[in-house]
Amino acid sequence: MQPSDDHAKRLPSGNASAAASHAAGTRPFARARRALATAFGGAVFAILCAMTMAVFAGVVSRYVFNASFSWTEEFAIWAFTWLIFLGAALGVARDSHIRVEILPVPHGRAAAFVFLVLRQAVTAFTLLMLTFGGYELAQMVGGVSASLQWPNAIRYAVVPIAGIGGLFFLFTRESETRGALALNVAALVLALAFWGALHLGLGEILRGTSPSLVIAASFFVCLVMGVPVAFCLLAGVFLTTFTGGLLPAPAIVQNAIGGVGKFILLAIPFFLSAGYLLSLGGMSARMIGFASSLVGHFRGGLAHVNILNSFLVGGISGSPGADAASTTKIVVPEMVKRGYDPAFSCAVTAVGAILPNVVPPAIAMLVFASVVDVSIARLFMAGIIPGILIASALMVTAYLISVRRDYERAARRAPLSQVGRSFLDALPVLFIVIVVLGGIRFGVTTATEAGVMALVYTFVFGKFVYRAYSWGEFYANFRDCAVEAAIVAFLIAATAPFAWSLIAEQIPQLVIAWAAALVDSRMGLLVLMNLVLFVVGMFLDLTPAMLIVAPLFMPALAAMGVDPVQVGIIMIVVLQLGGVTPPVGILVFITAQIAKVSPTAIFRAVVPFIGAVGVVVLLLDAVPWLTLGLWQVFE
Repeated sequence: MQPSDDHAKRLPSGNASAAASHAAGTRPFARARRALATAFGGAVFAILCAMTMAVFAGVVSRYVFNASFSWTEEFAIWAFTWLIFLGAALGVARDSHIRVEILPVPHGRAAAFVFLVLRQAVTAFTLLMLTFGGYELAQMVGGVSASLQWPNAIRYAVVPIAGIGGLFFLFTRESETRGALALNVAALVLALAFWGALHLGLGEILRGTSPSLVIAASFFVCLVMGVPVAFCLLAGVFLTTFTGGLLPAPAIVQNAIGGVGKFILLAIPFFLSAGYLLSLGGMSARMIGFASSLVGHFRGGLAHVNILNSFLVGGISGSPGADAASTTKIVVPEMVKRGYDPAFSCAVTAVGAILPNVVPPAIAMLVFASVVDVSIARLFMAGIIPGILIASALMVTAYLISVRRDYERAARRAPLSQVGRSFLDALPVLFIVIVVLGGIRFGVTTATEAGVMALVYTFVFGKFVYRAYSWGEFYANFRDCAVEAAIVAFLIAATAPFAWSLIAEQIPQLVIAWAAALVDSRMGLLVLMNLVLFVVGMFLDLTPAMLIVAPLFMPALAAMGVDPVQVGIIMIVVLQLGGVTPPVGILVFITAQIAKVSPTAIFRAVVPFIGAVGVVVLLLDAVPWLTLGLWQVFE
């Protein structure tokens, strides 16, 4: 959704001839915008390719030649920094940063204009602070890197470049219309004025104010207005520099880059890319065929195929949105054709799409591991049993509904020959899971190395074995995946100084005291956390919600003796329910958009499935073995 653009188009534009003249005058902006977007897009594509080749070269040298390149890890981390900030700037151009639409844009033309100017000005102010903070940081940093022997300033130079690019994209967004250009100019002028006023003395008003109060107030105000979540987080932290504060702007930028300067986080773009190419290469269809041969004969067969497919493919793609989109395109039309209610079909698809972040390898697990010091191998193993339980609960619910509504009666079981053929078709895809989980569990590879091997393997099969896509399609999808990974990582980067500021203000300790006053048992604290997470998940996407809530609850849970691995899985499952509940419900909106079904009807149809997942969550709370036991079995 792009509400700012839609409303900007409705702003006054004068008569037709004036509008035509204005459009002609703004075409250079549009051309420059397209040229810069093309350049940035080519850059993130090239960077992701370079990262992939560097890490893969390190894997080959290590396992084939029993040697290692000392520079590959450092190069990949530096390249990832450039990917994040250039991709974040492209995210501004595409208006694709995660936001929450809580407060609707006013209907009046003047009120809408003021509202949108204020909202866009927050993003512009944050980009200004990033630009100047990043420039100062690049000027201050000296020395050379340990392995590459490159000047350290190179790593940080991308921040002002991306900041300026983001400001230009913001200024030229939908600039072909007079109303949008007026809005963009007003937002940029307001941001510059506010930035200048803070440096010229307005910041003295904030001096002495509690940084946590400034952060919390600015974050929630910006969030309600619909400012992208990453910019809500950064804007508040940047304002604390004027309280007499915790961190100056260059230190905030350095803290943010440090938050994503971990080799394990490179697994995010690698697994995301593998998921993109999995769908592009037609491998998802092979998995659906295999799932159909296994469970298609049950009552409500296609509903079970839908869920099982999410379980099997989700463990490879790691992307709920991608799973929801691809399954809606392929399975939902067939379900409707066989007599299933469209809303029910979409509900099954949407709730099944929570499985990719529960079944390993999952992007959410990598994000949690970046916040909490926990073994990614243990997290991956911990997701298997909960994933099976959730898939089973969803299938039982689908079966009961299918019986009550008389959906698709049981059919003849597929013969073993058909199961065998479909298994062989799907075997190349299932092999990825074996390589990833086996390699990580037994310490053969790291999560990042497993991710790059999965990516290269998927690329080779899709492009050269199945010949499923052209080089042009590969470029477009790989570039878009780089931007999506950058937006996720930029959110992690924005959370790092945010979390640091809260910890410096001892907010987690206050949460511990509050929780101890409410509950005095391990189970009580877990249930309290579940309730908080469920409410937070209704408004925030999984990644920002986890990044914000995890540092607050983990100290209290650790004091109660709860294993962080168990917490991570529970947190992921509960927050994922936000994808199928209003008002955000992104998985519901994805299926509704593609299938052309009312989101309201899907929200109603998904309620029984939410209840089924809720039962599983309570089991995970009460029985730690369900998340910790499998690791112990294979230990």
